Amino acid sequence: MEVVNVLNDSLKIEKLKNKIIIISKSQLNQVFDSKNDKEIINGLKYIDSNKIETYDDKFLLTFNFLTEENKRTNLEKIGIYSDFKTFAVFVTNNKDMLAGELENLAHGNLDYAGILLSLMANATDNDYIKLENLENELNDFDEKLSMERNLEKYSRKIMYYKKYLIKLKHHYEQINYIIDFFAGHSELLTLQEEKDKLYMLTRRIPKLVKEVVTFMDNLSQTRENYQAQIQIKQSNLMKIFTIITVIFTPLQLIVGWYGMNLMMPEFKFKYSYPIVFGLCIIIIVTLIAIFKKKNWFK
Repeated sequence: MEVVNVLNDSLKIEKLKNKIIIISKSQLNQVFDSKNDKEIINGLKYIDSNKIETYDDKFLLTFNFLTEENKRTNLEKIGIYSDFKTFAVFVTNNKDMLAGELENLAHGNLDYAGILLSLMANATDNDYIKLENLENELNDFDEKLSMERNLEKYSRKIMYYKKYLIKLKHHYEQINYIIDFFAGHSELLTLQEEKDKLYMLTRRIPKLVKEVVTFMDNLSQTRENYQAQIQIKQSNLMKIFTIITVIFTPLQLIVGWYGMNLMMPEFKFKYSYPIVFGLCIIIIVTLIAIFKKKNWFK
């Protein structure tokens, strides 16, 4: 089985025998006939959503795939057109991403269906360990969040983890989508090794999905904790403003009273100023003592 990653000339679909072709969207016309295969070209060109379509005895699959190179960046869009017996065309904008992996798999005894299943299996081989590391990372983040006073910088981090977990869940669901396809087309799996791969994936992927969903639930709790701490911080700030307002309101009343342009009888009393000044001090000290007793300064 030959893997072709570089097309120098047109290599039409009817000439594909025992080949795996890796092309970009711009090279579709080099493999397919623009008139007769227009529906297939459109199906492979617009691969933003996952789908499986049949054309006689051939299948067209499109899905978003998360590989080792882009585990925390973007989902790689991949389209596959194949009869899973004699040829397969992989369409992606990142051809180098798949070339090495497919080269290794093509040298074995697997047919095209087995190669695709092996691609799924290899992409998730070490994911239990990676999810365990991610769990530790999320636990450390949660612990730091509970002890940190400067909370603003954690908002973006929470959104980062949320987007990543959604992407990871979508990745596993895409693989599960393909597994269901092969489970319903068992005639495409001719080797026992391929059937074993399918069985292994049907057990592995749902567990990985369940793990990611658990992480998403835990992150939701972390986000609620973050929002609660923000509210507590805002509440403490409002408490400070309330204390200042309560302390200065009586003083403002005194200032307003004696600030009127009227002749007050106490103006003639020589101890009026010390008495008013002392009254202000008593008000401030009394209110501070009351707030302290009610633990408002904590």
